[in-house]
Amino acid sequence: MDTIISKLYYGELCPSEKPAPQTKRCIENRTIICDTEAKMIEQFPKCKELLDTYSDALHVEAQLECEADFARGFRLGALLMLDVMTTE
Repeated sequence: MDTIISKLYYGELCPSEKPAPQTKRCIENRTIICDTEAKMIEQFPKCKELLDTYSDALHVEAQLECEADFARGFRLGALLMLDVMTTE
């Protein structure tokens, strides 16, 4: 049986393991981020460690937001299914 539940159970479905889409906008934004970081380190070499800490904290925050968004979306989907199944 190849259901979504069995895929989740057997670890075949893990949305967080898929990389972000490589759209033109994502690539352009990533380039801006990398270029800006390099310029900041060049202009303020003493702040590299501080910038690294800041950057790491931003990544953690983004991951936590993604997890929360995924959970909200999952709950909304479940509520929609319940509504469809219980509506006559």
